[in-house]
Amino acid sequence: MIKLPGFMSGMNNKVYIGFNLGDNYSQISYSQDGKSVETVSLITGEERFNIPTALCKREGVNQWFYGEDALRYSGEEGGILVDHLLTLAGKGTPVLVDNVAYQPVSLLALFIKRCLSLVTAVFSDKIEGVLLTSDNLSYENIGVLKEAVALLKLKTEKIFFQSHMESYYHFMTNMPEELWRNGSLLFEYENGEITSYRMESNFGTVPVVVYMDEKHFPMSAGGRSNVTDKDYESIQQDKAFLNIAREICESESTVSVFLQGEGFDDSWMNESKKYLCGKYRVFQGSNLYSKGACYGLLDRLAGESVQKKNIFLGNDKLTANIGMNILRQNDEVYFALLDAGVSWYDAENTFDFYLQDGDYVEFIIRSLVGGGDHIARITLDDFSGKLSRMRCRLYMESEKKLIVEIEDLGLGAFRSPGTRNWREEIPI
Repeated sequence: MIKLPGFMSGMNNKVYIGFNLGDNYSQISYSQDGKSVETVSLITGEERFNIPTALCKREGVNQWFYGEDALRYSGEEGGILVDHLLTLAGKGTPVLVDNVAYQPVSLLALFIKRCLSLVTAVFSDKIEGVLLTSDNLSYENIGVLKEAVALLKLKTEKIFFQSHMESYYHFMTNMPEELWRNGSLLFEYENGEITSYRMESNFGTVPVVVYMDEKHFPMSAGGRSNVTDKDYESIQQDKAFLNIAREICESESTVSVFLQGEGFDDSWMNESKKYLCGKYRVFQGSNLYSKGACYGLLDRLAGESVQKKNIFLGNDKLTANIGMNILRQNDEVYFALLDAGVSWYDAENTFDFYLQDGDYVEFIIRSLVGGGDHIARITLDDFSGKLSRMRCRLYMESEKKLIVEIEDLGLGAFRSPGTRNWREEIPI
């Protein structure tokens, strides 16, 4: 059994889990004391954090392996490998394994469950919460992740999701302020592309507002030189990344640089690493996102009991307050529905109200990033205009798309429910 570092002898403490779910590799970090965060290593005493996101089934036997065991057994006779589980689950097409069709979201859930067992085998009922982070949190992928988590039947309802960008934010704001106060950069190298996140902070506000800028760069090769193929590839990688690093680092203030992922290694990073280390504080690793997820979970669960020093306004945040004016004891008052600053995939509200005049409902959109207030009116086609109780559900399909669904519930014995439902998309 893998021994997890940092486990305390007392068993009265709860455990908080951050899970970085990638299509190629995944990692798990955890905290038992609610402060320090450790990462599960596949080998005790080594930094072997990456768990291949793969399953392997033995032919003719209901036995499944995951992670490195899946890759190892797939090379043996009778081993059927299923990898890229996140992509498969997103497509939704059944996967044929050993002449049996499996729903890909079920395979993804099995992988997550096996990975979580590295922690749950020790802590059992003491898991306080789980936060999953991933690089693609589209509306469809959020649905897939929620379905997979539901299949796990975890003994906690405190399950959250956040982007890699937000995990970077939570990781950095739990580090010494000197590393990010005047600018920090993260580079991730995967699938032939460099992704950069620049973290900038406005210390002129209370609380401090933190922004993130995301960019993508292909790692293209230049012309050939008189070297071996292996040397050529390394030289071109080094040269391409050096150009990217110079372009990004020198355009704005930068103090620290983080190199995330196994794509960065010393076999090719010569001039680029020399440049970065000569000007900035440089850190290299593969578990930043899972640690950031764990810190993000701790920050969420701290809630209002801890005054927040920083607010993150990332690309996946709702940038407007959404509400409506209602009559309460004959006075018109503002009724808040969705608050700016929450992740779009967490923004949801369902409520009932009475409609007695007119055939429309109006929502007030108050932007925090310019544009002021505006009114979004939804016309209820074929509604009679008589007094009725309505049920409204608000949710987001992206950071810029609000969905409004309204159902006519009738009015008890006085008016039977209608069969009318209305749905509208509102740009934010």
